[in-house]
Amino acid sequence: MSTLRISGLASGMDVDSMVKEMMKAQRLPLDKLNQKKQILEWQRDDYRSMNTLLSTLKDLTFSMKLTSSYRSRTVSSSDESKVTATASSAANQASYTISSVEKLASAATKVNGGSLSKSASDKIDANAGLYDQMAKFESYADSTSTGFDWKQGSIEKESIAVTSATDTLQFKQANLDSSLLSSSIIKVNGKDFQVVDSLTDPKTPGQVMVGQDGRLTFSEQLAPNSSVSVTYFTPDHTDTFTASGETKVFQLTKSSIAQGSLSSVTVEKADGTKDSYSIVTDKSLLTSGSNNVYVDEKTGKLSFADNVEKDAKVSATYKENFFTFGIQTFNTEGKAVNQTFAVNGATSLNTVINQINTSSVGVTAFYDTQTDRMTLTRSQTGNFNPAGDEIITSGAFLTSAARFDDTATESGGENAVFTVNGLRTERNANTFAMNGVTFTLKQTFDTGTVSLAVGNNADDVVKNIKNFVDKYNETISKIKDKVSEERYRSYQPLSDEERQGMTDKQAELWDEKAKSGLIKGDTVLNSALNDMRQNLYATVSDSSISSNYNQLAKIGITTSANYLEGGKLVLDEAKLKKSVEDDPSSVEKLFTATSSVSSENGLMQRLYDTLNNSMNSIKDKAGSSLLVNNQFVIGKELNDLNTRIDAFNKRLTQIEDRYYSQFTAMEQAIQRSNQQSTYLSQFFSS
Repeated sequence: MSTLRISGLASGMDVDSMVKEMMKAQRLPLDKLNQKKQILEWQRDDYRSMNTLLSTLKDLTFSMKLTSSYRSRTVSSSDESKVTATASSAANQASYTISSVEKLASAATKVNGGSLSKSASDKIDANAGLYDQMAKFESYADSTSTGFDWKQGSIEKESIAVTSATDTLQFKQANLDSSLLSSSIIKVNGKDFQVVDSLTDPKTPGQVMVGQDGRLTFSEQLAPNSSVSVTYFTPDHTDTFTASGETKVFQLTKSSIAQGSLSSVTVEKADGTKDSYSIVTDKSLLTSGSNNVYVDEKTGKLSFADNVEKDAKVSATYKENFFTFGIQTFNTEGKAVNQTFAVNGATSLNTVINQINTSSVGVTAFYDTQTDRMTLTRSQTGNFNPAGDEIITSGAFLTSAARFDDTATESGGENAVFTVNGLRTERNANTFAMNGVTFTLKQTFDTGTVSLAVGNNADDVVKNIKNFVDKYNETISKIKDKVSEERYRSYQPLSDEERQGMTDKQAELWDEKAKSGLIKGDTVLNSALNDMRQNLYATVSDSSISSNYNQLAKIGITTSANYLEGGKLVLDEAKLKKSVEDDPSSVEKLFTATSSVSSENGLMQRLYDTLNNSMNSIKDKAGSSLLVNNQFVIGKELNDLNTRIDAFNKRLTQIEDRYYSQFTAMEQAIQRSNQQSTYLSQFFSS
């Protein structure tokens, strides 16, 4: 609005009010355009709400196309104290006879060869560090024969990010302990990879080769964003700290420091000077003014004789005491599953047990403080290694300190052996599935045959069909009400000015009338209702369906006698249940049959196709929240109206500017006349 506006300064007229009144008549066509736009938006929303109803029914119709909706199986057992069973929808109606159960499946348990402690009066503490109490173990002879095979070096753990598909990765540290390469622990997305000396050709999935330089070569490509966790071993470890303030004490990242292994301690000051420190063997030998340092090998606490200045960098190189051990089990395919464990000397027996129990090797470890003995038990029942033990231990900790040696005994680890329908067979668990039926063997027996019968749960099937009927009736009722709504043409959408003149309640009631009947008699929705009725009333001409059950009315589902209800379905539950019990296959196929011949399609396939077509037609007309206006009919009409409204607003601005220009010219003329009158009056008065 660029026109200079002078509002009645000379004339005394209320120019703004006059222009506003003059513009009212000019704005009438714009109000009509805005009303048309509002009606289109309401229509669009009504259509979309109908599509939401159809979509909900379509989803339910899809689930009713599946055989699982009609196959709620039950299993009866003649003796549930011996055998029980459940069945999925995939199970056929059949009978099973289990004439004997010779063995129940059991989990293998390995009991160690005796007490862990050397003295019954001074037993090991399961919560204390192993290195400090190794002399309490029965396996301990002297410092050179501890029964643990202690190593000195460092256990390094890290996570490696996989940014792109690759079959090679790199440890952060390349200085590896070559004697322990094969003991490295590599996990990808929680799955253990077997460390091998070389990769076979063709490569075996789940393997990795660890190079002396810390390079990992996998037998398969790792996907981007894979989570890789690694544990490996180096000859020593270096900690680097920055002093946050003046202090004498630092905590090394590792405990159970190997005796005399602290080999290098340096302090680099803020000015760049670097001092080396000598290591004393007793804290009492620390001397102020001397560059010496002491480490508590049990706790890893590093103590200096004098304060280290703020921001100085402290580096310490040392070794930790640790050992490794392994457990081997076998999977359901009989393939070996190996797990290596790395344990720091400060770790307690209970922590080691927890590491075993939470690993993927499938073994539960247990230590009984009363008997001072340990057991290892498979988490799965069954015999997975017919050639030998189910649990195989390696490493001095298990075979010597924990006494899982030649004196250890293994029991259990047997398959369930039974005879079903005359066939003697076995399974590695007492609960197992056959042909969609899950059996549970509860005890052994050789007399008293157990009979199991798989039947259909008619009540569940009736419930599923009833839920569908209820949703169908609800949907057609809401659509019928919408296409039958009264249209109040005298109630047009309110303009902003009209809305301001009403109370909120008055405006709400007006809008309710104005929105009513906007899709009354819609051909797409009426056609959908008609097609849906025809879909469900017609006969299914599938030869595999008994003629006694090839139509809804024949299984107890009829149409309401009240024509005003628009074809609602009426369910006779007793008749439907009897139909399901008498011929469940025909009832199932009545709903679920599919064919390239439309008359042979089941009711749900027909209804699904109709719903899909109707929804697409409505979507073409009213779009969806994912579409832009130029992708559907009403949207294009709205775009056209928006263009016309924008153009009309520009025109109104021009008209308003013209009115103000005219009044401004009048004001300026009056002002000039007043100036002349004043001049003449002054002239004649002088």
